[in-house]
Amino acid sequence: MIFRDSCFLKNKCAKYKRGKCTEDFCVKLFKENEIYDKGLFSNTQRVSIPLYVDKDGTDSEQFRRLQNIELDVENFVKSGVNLYLHSCRCGNGKTSWALRIAQAYVDRVWYKCDMSCKILFISVPKFLILLKDNISSKNEYITHIKDVVADCDLVIWDDIGTKAGTEFEIENMLNIIDNRLCNGKSNIYTSNLRSNELLDSVGPRLHSRIVNKSVDIELMGSDKRGV
Repeated sequence: MIFRDSCFLKNKCAKYKRGKCTEDFCVKLFKENEIYDKGLFSNTQRVSIPLYVDKDGTDSEQFRRLQNIELDVENFVKSGVNLYLHSCRCGNGKTSWALRIAQAYVDRVWYKCDMSCKILFISVPKFLILLKDNISSKNEYITHIKDVVADCDLVIWDDIGTKAGTEFEIENMLNIIDNRLCNGKSNIYTSNLRSNELLDSVGPRLHSRIVNKSVDIELMGSDKRGV
């Protein structure tokens, strides 16, 4: 049972705003929770947070471009568009914007989704650590990703390039991402590295797949965590 005041949909729900929501079964909430569960989204990653530019207007143009993607997210995903969202600064909205775009997609398509995985959030550092462990003993996190990643409409690759990958790690990511690109699947990559700096962490082949086939948006704003 999810109570009305803790429901992550309440800010977008007309029934809640009119005071007519009850604690009864909500089809939209049930379906969206299923989508987020399969997509490995934590509870906090299901809720949109306010995003704003600095007082001096830094990132105004970048936010406008991201808002356009959010508004036209179905076409973004259907067309297999990819986004490389990066900043050398922490806490200025890279992951939050990636999540917001995914949330907007779920909000548009939840009612026509089947039981397959539609979105997927992959913490790249976590994925690479567990990938190596998966060789000796099967890891549930890695197994789930490998089972669903090929057919997901949209995958968020969060914090890519945080550490230099080994040949084994890069090859595994290359195979997955290459397969998705060949099948016209949409990806959002977030990173603390500019596109030219990413090369040293992921190698030339994976770098080419990510950078040459993505819309590039660099955020320049300040750290807003805790503000």
